[in-house]
Amino acid sequence: MWILETERLALRQLTINDIDRMLTIFSDPEAMRFYPAPFTRARVEGWIQWALDSYAKNGFGLWAVIRREDQLFLGDCGTVLQPVEDRTELEIGYHILRREWGRGYATEAARACRDYAFSTLNAPRVVSIVNPLNMASRRVAEQVHTTMREFTWVKTGTTQCLYSTDAPTG
Repeated sequence: MWILETERLALRQLTINDIDRMLTIFSDPEAMRFYPAPFTRARVEGWIQWALDSYAKNGFGLWAVIRREDQLFLGDCGTVLQPVEDRTELEIGYHILRREWGRGYATEAARACRDYAFSTLNAPRVVSIVNPLNMASRRVAEQVHTTMREFTWVKTGTTQCLYSTDAPTG
């Protein structure tokens, strides 16, 4: 069942059957360059379980991104709760197969998730947290969000870019 559809993409809940597909992304050293290390299979299993738990608890989470024309599994994108300074923010995150980078899939999926957060979840604001050196993810966030500032993320103790967009008014 599709949760969201765009011109080229469909998003659905991740399942345990997606472990090997997500492992293709999360075990790629280049795709995971801004994480502490590429993920093991066990870590990917934990990632998907985290998504499943979020669906059950919050009604949202990271979703599988599927290219509609050929049903190719491209990665994940969705909203998760993240601690930012003294509050919890609704963050849009995304991970796309490296061989599919540069085709606008992350931007298309992230925009759909932003709009879903406002229209369906009634979120007052959404953010994306991006490593300042991750220029590809920064370009995506710049296409999705209206403002950016740097902050020290307590979760990692590192400086990050916090991109944000407030819900439309009226």
